[in-house]
Amino acid sequence: MITCPFCKRDPFHYVDVGTGMAAVAVTCCELGVELFQYGTKEARQTLENMRSHSPRRKARAMKVLREYDLRPQPKGRAALSGEPNGA
Repeated sequence: MITCPFCKRDPFHYVDVGTGMAAVAVTCCELGVELFQYGTKEARQTLENMRSHSPRRKARAMKVLREYDLRPQPKGRAALSGEPNGA
């Protein structure tokens, strides 16, 4: 069983074909579809950045995941201080 590295769900939809189950469609997140179905450079690069030991590359991966709404937005100073402009 494969899990999507971005949304952590099973990326495929399975159908009973009589002799077992066969994967017929990719149904997970948008980045997962790009990775498993099309193999786009952005999805492969994001996965490589996620697996990297470099903090900068991990930050780039998190930025892409936030663009696809797969990770929560970071809480900045304005959120911590309780004021709208961070003053």
